[in-house]
Amino acid sequence: MGDLFEVDVKKEHESTSKNLQETAFARGVRLMPFSSLVTESETPIYVNRAHESFDLLMHSHDFIEICLVAEGTGVHYIGSQQIQVARGDMFFIPIGVSHVFRPQSTTKGRTLIIYNCTFREELFHKLLQAVPLEPDMIRSLAELNEQQRWLHFHDHNEEGQYLFRRLHLEFTTRRSGFAASLCASTIELLITVFRSLTPQEPKDNHLSAAWMNELLGYLRSNCAMELHAGQIAAQLGISGRHFQRSFKKQTGMTFLEYIQNARIDQSCQLLLSTTDKITHIAAIVGYHDIKYFNALFKKKTGVTPRQYRTYSGPA
Repeated sequence: MGDLFEVDVKKEHESTSKNLQETAFARGVRLMPFSSLVTESETPIYVNRAHESFDLLMHSHDFIEICLVAEGTGVHYIGSQQIQVARGDMFFIPIGVSHVFRPQSTTKGRTLIIYNCTFREELFHKLLQAVPLEPDMIRSLAELNEQQRWLHFHDHNEEGQYLFRRLHLEFTTRRSGFAASLCASTIELLITVFRSLTPQEPKDNHLSAAWMNELLGYLRSNCAMELHAGQIAAQLGISGRHFQRSFKKQTGMTFLEYIQNARIDQSCQLLLSTTDKITHIAAIVGYHDIKYFNALFKKKTGVTPRQYRTYSGPA
């Protein structure tokens, strides 16, 4: 991966030039250049967590974008379509495809928040060649961009949420090795995109896709409660061992890991959207042992709750 980071990201020669770009785009210029997002060649990938409004106009890019609805509801105008979106909706947007997000409401606490990961086409092809990906995967992803085929899919098992949270932390904290970490996580995102194109494996008879989606929604909404795999297995009429095996097969994680991730995800939202004390937030999501909560939070995110609030909060 020696030349992976040698991507031409043009620097602005004068600060006034960048200001003119921003002003022009705010007035409705339909092409958003990558150079309007980053002005330093040190990072070939740009990641942000944006609160959508009604200010931005329909636009296209000279770069590739993968985005995820992190919170809220709204509408995604893309190409000639209007798509209702909510938490978990993901999009792969090739170069040249026009789009814009609109929130359902701008009321505090109900805003539409979008994670964006953007990168140039040159890096896209380098990422596809950097690791031993399957030929079908490389061809399918390359064709999406070449044919300007945008893609809409859903983050069923929350994998996208955790990838974007990690990407955003790496981008904002700029710790040693962050560029390599950004590239590695972006490759994981591209794999997620490809998997959305391929047929799913046959589901367990007891845990159909529809039932599993309903269960995961319930677990996310009630993750602060004392939830036990054995109780759910009993309701299904199957053994706890069989339930655990089926759950991990479909989600990629154990029942306990899923609950922990859901709790940490909820605590991240509370850290950014409230000024509550960390001990109070820990209790809200189901942890009354602050030492255990702090240790688990750092294990899952790489930083402490206090650092997360500082790094990821509003500038």
